[in-house]
Amino acid sequence: MEKQDVIIVTDPGVDDATALMYAIYCGQINIKLLAVAGGNGPISNAVNNALYLMELFKQDIPVAVGLDHPLKRPPKYALNAQGKGGLGGLKVNPKKLTTKPIEKPAKDAMYEILKNSNKKMTIIAIGPMTSVAEMLLEYPDAKKYIKEINFMGGTKEKIYGKPYREFNISFDPECVDIVIKSGIPLVMIPMELGHFAYLDKDDIKKFKKTNRIGKIFAKMYKKYNDFHVGHLGAAVHDVCSVYFLTNPQCLKMEKGHIELKYYKDGNEEYGYIDTSYDKEPNALIAVDMDISDFKYDLFEALKKAGDFVDKKDSE
Repeated sequence: MEKQDVIIVTDPGVDDATALMYAIYCGQINIKLLAVAGGNGPISNAVNNALYLMELFKQDIPVAVGLDHPLKRPPKYALNAQGKGGLGGLKVNPKKLTTKPIEKPAKDAMYEILKNSNKKMTIIAIGPMTSVAEMLLEYPDAKKYIKEINFMGGTKEKIYGKPYREFNISFDPECVDIVIKSGIPLVMIPMELGHFAYLDKDDIKKFKKTNRIGKIFAKMYKKYNDFHVGHLGAAVHDVCSVYFLTNPQCLKMEKGHIELKYYKDGNEEYGYIDTSYDKEPNALIAVDMDISDFKYDLFEALKKAGDFVDKKDSE
């Protein structure tokens, strides 16, 4: 089977790291670029985490740096959920990194890769889509090179009657509005899918016992605070977006209409995605997933990751 070329937009936190591991070792995806955004932590942390993960996984995927802030508002990072450095209980020492990001900004690097590809390419956004919006603003023709944008973000859930403030959307809602209005085919993997697809305590123990890559992830999960799953384990929302690309038959999808709206909460206004089914559909929205298949495939990727890294280390 021919691998699918993709660009991944990421702000490497714990679930991003899990998604990248799966994307690299599932055997079905060829990552042409990591476009790094601030979000789970400052851009410097996110870049260092991306470089660390590529070195850990023995990959030479180029890492491009995006803006260090949203398009029109100051950044509000997710340090309470992802840990001070962004990777939960794991601390990355920048002085030990042997690689550097490429010089081209993320928006330019993405456009160049898309334009030079011999076929349309999918963008998987598991972090804020600031760089995608930047690219679309600067290079309007970029949309004709994009097959679809598959993003993890938003939710249909409401808390006490209010739209829920999902992080990837509320961090930079203005960029989300640009992406939704672009006319590019969209796949929305909402937050709640990660609450179905969480790793329970037994899964995390199994991760730790599988190989040394699994031990590193178990360390990350130890201080990963997903407020919905809580003490039950670790939600891996971002893997769900990648999983749709590799195993679409395992997800239940609905056609729906999505748009960016704002909600005033006291003195603060935040952005959220409103979903409806009585307007012209502009997105595929995931509503359920086969969790047993998902976990089986995730552990298979983890095994391959460990085997590959061990082989490289022994060469």
